[in-house]
Amino acid sequence: MTQARPTWPMMRPWKDGCGQTISLVEWAKSRRFSSTYLLVIGVLYAILGYGSSSCASHSEAIICDFALWPYQLIEAPHLYLISLFTSIWFHNSTDHFILIIVVIVLFLQTAEVRIGTRKAMLAFFCTQFLVAILMSIYLYSGTQYYPEDPWYAHGYSGRNYMGGSVGLFGVVGVLFAQIDKPVAGALFYSGFEYWNAFIYQGASLYVVTGHAIAFALGFCLGLYWLRQESTQSEVVELN
Repeated sequence: MTQARPTWPMMRPWKDGCGQTISLVEWAKSRRFSSTYLLVIGVLYAILGYGSSSCASHSEAIICDFALWPYQLIEAPHLYLISLFTSIWFHNSTDHFILIIVVIVLFLQTAEVRIGTRKAMLAFFCTQFLVAILMSIYLYSGTQYYPEDPWYAHGYSGRNYMGGSVGLFGVVGVLFAQIDKPVAGALFYSGFEYWNAFIYQGASLYVVTGHAIAFALGFCLGLYWLRQESTQSEVVELN
């Protein structure tokens, strides 16, 4: 991190770790993953538009092939494995697309500066993949124990999942674990997710559950990295 236990994690996109204004080229260099992610999702949206679970149009059918379908974990694990990497680049609505952009601009680029690109990518992909697998197993188990329950059936085989919001909220968890009042950060996130699920209703409960698990995993990862940094600092001081 560029500073110890900040009060709030977000950094202005046009600033470096010391608070100095940087050029567009310097921004792209210091936020390599964030800038690449923004560029790729923008290009894919311009070419294919939004996806859906109906796969009705030609563009939607293409996106459906790259989206994550939980049932493929059991029935086509090779396709499921591929979709873990491809599903993060597509979106199913304007709200979804805007959410991703906002979280990238506010949090992912901040993470690249504070904890470094490698750790930011590690947090993003590890939480994205782990939560996807856990939720797929959960939904599959639900269809086995409660075969008549439409909630499990629909979540498992009736819809797909796309976008990197799960991984992004894992990164948010890392950042909020490392501020000077991490509990306040966790409460702030909880308030947002409650609004997202029950007031604005911008995400289904399947997705909200995934977000919450990702945030918790990222939060634990952030605390672990913080403890590692503290231990290393103590060793350096002793030497």
